[in-house]
Amino acid sequence: MKTVAVVLVAVLFGLPNMGSGSEKKPVPPYRAESSAYVVKGKDAWTYVTENRSFRFAEVLGDEGNNYEPVLLLEETYRNERTAGMEGVRGNATVKAWTVQRGGQRELRWAFRENGNEGEVLDRFFRVTAWGCCDVPVVYSYYSVLSGKKLYVSNSDLLEVRGDGDGPQARRYVAFGYAGINDLSRPPQLQYGTDKKVTQRFSVVSSREYYDAPQMFVSTNEKVEKSVDLRGSPMDFTIVLKYQDGVELRVSVEADAIRPEMAQLPKGYSLRAEE
Repeated sequence: MKTVAVVLVAVLFGLPNMGSGSEKKPVPPYRAESSAYVVKGKDAWTYVTENRSFRFAEVLGDEGNNYEPVLLLEETYRNERTAGMEGVRGNATVKAWTVQRGGQRELRWAFRENGNEGEVLDRFFRVTAWGCCDVPVVYSYYSVLSGKKLYVSNSDLLEVRGDGDGPQARRYVAFGYAGINDLSRPPQLQYGTDKKVTQRFSVVSSREYYDAPQMFVSTNEKVEKSVDLRGSPMDFTIVLKYQDGVELRVSVEADAIRPEMAQLPKGYSLRAEE
C-alpha cells in the first residue's frame, strides 16, 4: 500500500518518474490570483471582484477533420456593484496561449472587452455584458483562433448549415446594439462565418433600443432559430419580428444578403456598413 501511495503522489504533483531511468522535469503550473474588496465612497460602498482563471480549449480546424494546437485561455473578469445603484459594471481581459510540446506556452492573442463573464462556444469566445433595466444584454463574439472581434448581438447567433463537414460550412446571423455607449446608433444586422463577417447593415428606423425585435431565419412560412440547407442553395430569409406585429424580411440569396430584395415597412431602411 505504501508503494501505491508514493506513485499516486508522484503522478498528482508532477514529481519525477521514480520508476524510470531518466528524470523528467515537471512543467511549472499556470497560476492566477483572484481578489474581492470594498471601496468605501462618500455616499455608498462599491463591491469589486477580480476573478482570474484558466481553461484549455481544443478548436476544430476549418475542414472539421483535425484540431488546431491546444490553447490555454487566461480570463480575467472585473465587476463592480455600487450599493443603491442598478447594474454591474464589468470588463473582461482574455489571453490565449498556444501550448507547445513540453508544456511551454506562447502568447497567441489578447483582447479587452466591456462585459461581466465569458465562455467558449465552438470556435467563438463570447463575452456577455449583463443587461440592466431597459438596457439589453450585449454578446460580443470573438474568434478563438485569431482573437478578432466578429459579431455583436443582443441574442444568441442564428446558425445556417450549408454543404460541407467543417466549421466553414456554417453561416451566422447577428442583430443588435453594440453596447450601452452605442444605444443612440441604429442596431446592426451582421452575416458571415466564424472567421469573418462578410456583410453588415444598420437597420435605420425610429425605434428605440429597448424596443428590440426577435430574430429568426426561414425558408418558407415557418420561422426558426437555425436551418439546415445541406443539398440546397444557400437561400433563406432573415426575419425580424417586433412585439407590435411589425415584421422585416431580409433575403439571403447565393450566400449573400440582398438589400434590394428586402421587404421593409415604411420608415425602415438598410444601410450598408464597412
